[in-house]
Amino acid sequence: MAVSVQQHYGSADIVARILAAVPWDPGDPVLTAPQLYPFDQFHGRELAATQDHAARLSPDATAHLLDIGAGIGGPARYLAATFGCTVTGIDLTPSFVTAAQELTALCGLADKVDFAQGDAANLPFADAQFDHATCFYVGMNLPDKTSVFAQACRVLQPGGKLIWTEVSAGTGTPIYPLPWAREPQASHVEPRDSLVAKCSDAGFMVDQVIDETDLQLELAQKIRASGQHPSDGQNQANAVVLGADFAERRRNFIQSMGQGLIRSTLILAHKPG
Repeated sequence: MAVSVQQHYGSADIVARILAAVPWDPGDPVLTAPQLYPFDQFHGRELAATQDHAARLSPDATAHLLDIGAGIGGPARYLAATFGCTVTGIDLTPSFVTAAQELTALCGLADKVDFAQGDAANLPFADAQFDHATCFYVGMNLPDKTSVFAQACRVLQPGGKLIWTEVSAGTGTPIYPLPWAREPQASHVEPRDSLVAKCSDAGFMVDQVIDETDLQLELAQKIRASGQHPSDGQNQANAVVLGADFAERRRNFIQSMGQGLIRSTLILAHKPG
């Protein structure tokens, strides 16, 4: 699984390509995190979702968060820049981790945000190390979600919150290729009830389960109505990270969701104690 995921997402020169699209003068002393937001939020609904989910969590400045499947670090930087908290991100793809570290240093957030390369099913962190955890649109690439939920619970302090979002199964087989998988064998989508059960069985108390499918479709409708993507650089950045066929894969994603073949799920939970 590790090799296939790394091959799917790996890309050379991610930072250089993103910086070429960002309206930033390299002569400026610091690149700000908000300048990257149109380019570094790769999960469902992009920056709007990050803002919504972060507001639900609303960590204080003393909190230490874990971002599971951190990608190139966009949500982690948003959390640190917005709330002043500390964030550790982990991702399986080495090129993502390298890009996340470089972009974070350029933003002057290296003292607040760090990244590690590793497997979410075997987190290299101590028990009760983190106050809260996030996992944004990563589960579709996780064949062993049972272990990932268990690991997330292990590394959280009692009372710690988990925000988990992912694509869940609908009424049939989605249209491939998709943003997270070019063929069915690489996709690990499962029914919402199964996800919730695995979260609960891992030791979490599930507080709320929200269907965000309509929010995804509303964004797609706005994009079509405007004739362009709301963030001019986002498609460029997505193509850099996810491949030149990203536009087709996103169309398949929205079409599959519109036909009820897949859904968008948000799980809010906490570790009892």
